[in-house]
Amino acid sequence: MWSFGKRYRPLLGLDITTSSVKLIELTMSGGQYRVESYAAEPTPHNAINEKAIVDAEAVGEAIRRAVKRSGAKSRLAAIAISGDAAITKVIQMPKNLGENELEGQVEMQADQYIPFPMEEVSYDYQVVGPSEKDPDMLDVLLVATRTENVEQRQAAVQASGLRSFTRGILRSGASSSPRKSCAPTA
Repeated sequence: MWSFGKRYRPLLGLDITTSSVKLIELTMSGGQYRVESYAAEPTPHNAINEKAIVDAEAVGEAIRRAVKRSGAKSRLAAIAISGDAAITKVIQMPKNLGENELEGQVEMQADQYIPFPMEEVSYDYQVVGPSEKDPDMLDVLLVATRTENVEQRQAAVQASGLRSFTRGILRSGASSSPRKSCAPTA
């Protein structure tokens, strides 16, 4: 995103559920978000089964219809993972850790909080701030989902002709090093 003049490029937000595809186009100007466009389209029948996208092409077509209906100009989309498909946990980490040390500690401890084999999980974390429980600790939000949830949604976005965008680093439990996903996918 560019930021000259404190105006940012538009970004689409997508929420894909069993009943609908919801789209919102946001821009930021002067530190405030602005809704540029929005739309919702029904999810095609049988395209999602038990919250898993089984027909990425059909969901991609619903996304295309939502983009057309909304008049959105951006082709870069951030994809929501619904709350029941994501695991969130606030954990405490020592305040004195550097960025690399914090990343390593979160990686080592993530498997204690995630009830799936780490090779099947994508996760990320964000420092929330100082812990109210202990002044020497930081509260860190750990978020995880099965990698297949991310891949299914990215496939549907790709089928729609949009590019998916992941802010920050999405770590895969299958590797010991983080998988960087900051750049849009083709």
